[in-house]
Amino acid sequence: MSSLCEITLDGHSLEPETLYRVARTLATTNEKVRIKIADAARERIRASADFVKRVIAGDKAVYGINTGFGKFAEVSIAKEKLCDLQKNLILSHCCGVGQPFERSLVFCATLIRLNVLCRGNSGVRPETVDALVASLETRFIASVPSQGSVGASGDLAPSAHVIAALMGYGEAEFFDGKTWRLGDAGELLALAKLKPLELAPKEGLALINGTQFTAAYAAHGLHSAKALLDASLLTLAMSIEGLRASHGIFNRNVVESHNHPGSVYCADKLAAWLPASTAIAESHENCGRVQDPYSLRCAPQVQGALFEEIQDAEETIRLEINCSTDNPLIFVNDGPSGSVRSGGNFHAIHSARVNDSLASCITTLASICERRVFLAMSPDLNAGLPAFLSPEGGLNSGLMIAQVTAAALVSENKALSFPASVDSIPTSDNKEDHVSMGPIAGKKLSMIIDNTWHVLGIELLSAAQALHLLRPLKSSPAIESLLVRYRKEVSPFDRDRYFASDINAATKFLKDEFL
Repeated sequence: MSSLCEITLDGHSLEPETLYRVARTLATTNEKVRIKIADAARERIRASADFVKRVIAGDKAVYGINTGFGKFAEVSIAKEKLCDLQKNLILSHCCGVGQPFERSLVFCATLIRLNVLCRGNSGVRPETVDALVASLETRFIASVPSQGSVGASGDLAPSAHVIAALMGYGEAEFFDGKTWRLGDAGELLALAKLKPLELAPKEGLALINGTQFTAAYAAHGLHSAKALLDASLLTLAMSIEGLRASHGIFNRNVVESHNHPGSVYCADKLAAWLPASTAIAESHENCGRVQDPYSLRCAPQVQGALFEEIQDAEETIRLEINCSTDNPLIFVNDGPSGSVRSGGNFHAIHSARVNDSLASCITTLASICERRVFLAMSPDLNAGLPAFLSPEGGLNSGLMIAQVTAAALVSENKALSFPASVDSIPTSDNKEDHVSMGPIAGKKLSMIIDNTWHVLGIELLSAAQALHLLRPLKSSPAIESLLVRYRKEVSPFDRDRYFASDINAATKFLKDEFL
């Protein structure tokens, strides 16, 4: 019997890790998912929908309800065409191109939008919210092209594809209990036993006008950044041992005097992997080496700084996924009859900056990890191990080109880490004259994350080989235990072989351990 994953959305308390966990569960497992809308949130949703009804009954022009959009904001729409207005909005905004988003990211973005609707500023009916919930629980999701959003006025094109699929347009995916099916959205809606969504006034705009895809990229990036950092502290500990570096680099007195919590965090993680003197450490106590290279000696400080950046990113994402990102916003308690206000909450600059910050952060992490791989290749730097960690160099090249691959990935990361959010191209006839480019920042971040997992896989490969060459000396019980699991996937080498398989296996091993 499948287990049950539950989440309650209230518009105020969604945690980034919870968001990621539920989205990943929906996308990758057979586990049942229950999404509950908090009672107070349901009341707010109902009140804002009632407000829209009152606007429709009157004659006042209100943007997004009875007017056109963007440049057409001054065009009034007849009452009998207000539902057509919303349908046309969705269809006209389905202009995405390129490869589809990962399924988990689309689920994540849809969950974020649901949480935003729970705040009661959107004017969406409870039954529309319930339709979104049903689609998620049923595992019906749009196939969404990943290119076409500039991150203001929200992530319009990808969000429109999500809603269009619920209306029966475009392509979608559906998990039938055994396999994922990709096909016509209308046909898959019927297979999922879901009714096509019919939009009421304001609903089309409310469902797409927001930062959910940029924020989804950021939430996914945050989870990966945490996992990459912790994985890198394992590979660092193994490199410390394999390169016979000093354990003093993570001495608690040293890092506490640095006065940065990230340095202490990294030192504590290293101490968990290397809690006491090991046979390897004892073997080089009087080796005469005074100080290690910076990629070892400064690692707690460098990687500690990244830990603090990740913490800052998490707080920003937490705020973003629990804020109202519509335009206009409905405030039912503003004055005796409520109000509707236009603003710029749809601008995805906060999530865009997080994506750019994490991109820079993870690029720095990959860079210092690659430097330790480089150290392991050189007999002048690796405490006497054979060149390229090959027992019979010359006839064999060892990990010579594995280090080149790591260097290539780091260089690619550097090119990708230029911040997308510093750019802006005006859209909508200059009505939208400054945009965040948040989805582009997110897409680059996801590429950097993939590259960095491979860099860490290469450091694991080289550090494990270094430890093998130091046998019969052993490291700490924690590292030796992990090596037993790792050696089931990747064996040591004494001659050249097809190393691409080893890199991929080492990378997968780290992902399985830390993601």
